[in-house]
This record gives sequence, structure tokens and C-alpha cells, in this order.
Amino acid sequence: MRARFMMMLGLGPAVARLKLRRCESVGATPTVWGRVWIHGEGEVQIGDRVVFDARMAPIELHAQRGGRIVIQDDVTIEGGSSIEAQSCVTLGARSRLGMWCKLMDNMYHPVRGNRHERPQSVPLMVEEGVTVGSRSILLPGTHLQKGASVASGTVISRRIPPGVTVGGSPARVLRREGAR
Repeated sequence: MRARFMMMLGLGPAVARLKLRRCESVGATPTVWGRVWIHGEGEVQIGDRVVFDARMAPIELHAQRGGRIVIQDDVTIEGGSSIEAQSCVTLGARSRLGMWCKLMDNMYHPVRGNRHERPQSVPLMVEEGVTVGSRSILLPGTHLQKGASVASGTVISRRIPPGVTVGGSPARVLRREGAR
């Protein structure tokens, strides 16, 4: 009820801009329901009509020094999701990120060898029109091409072709566009 009242007064976008004030740039008419935590010394760029639905749990955006998070137009991010960038994480236009998703461009320690040495960051790219199901994890080097769909609970660390549905851990193709 309160949110509807604020929208009638035209305060919705103003409050959203206040909540996103730590971002490098914010596009037209952002929507923020709940809390969005923005950390780090890197850049966060928000496109037009982006929706952060954090009513169930806060959304975290963490861009470390030299890192960049780019969220393009008409993207929806649901509660509990976390995006961490040391180099670059990009969410393409009209993409949707489900609840409790984790996106990161660095594993922060190698699997073998000196665990105190930080590995090289590998950019993470989600192209336009991609849907990522809840509790999915996108690891460094992930590239979801246009129109791909990710089932809930999927772990991805590679390029996924356009228009396919993937699922599992590790991810495998479940369905191709146009296939019945």
C-alpha cells in the first residue's frame, strides 16, 4: 500500500535513485523494492527501467577497485542475488535474474597450488533476453548468449549457445530453441 502511495506521488523513482546513489550512473525510472547493498570502489552502471525486487532478501552489488558491473535496460533482479566483479560483469537488456543467484568473475583462490594467490579475473557476460533461474551460480568466464534460459540451481562456467535451455551441475543442454 505504501509503495502504491509513493508511486502516485511520483516518489518511486526518486527513492530508487536515493537507494542507488553509490552507482556511477543510473538510467531513467529505476525501481527498487527493499534493500540494495552497493559495495566496493569499482563502477556500477544501471540502465533504464531496471527493477530490483529485494522484498524477500537484499540484493548485493560488489564492484572491487577496477571492476565494473553493467546492468543494461529493462533488467529484473530478484532478492538475495549477489553480483561480484573484479574485472567486468554485464547483464544484457531484458534479462532476468532469479532469487538467490550468484554471479562472480573471480574465484578468489585457485583450486590447486597456493591458495593465497588470487587468480586472474575472467569477464562474465549475460546477453540480452536471458533468463537465469533461482539459486543458479555463474562462475568466471560464463557467457550466456542471446535468449538462453538457465534452470534453477544450475552451475555454469562456460559459453552457452543462443536460445538453449541448460540445467544441472555442471550445466548441460536440456532443450534447444524450436525443439519439442
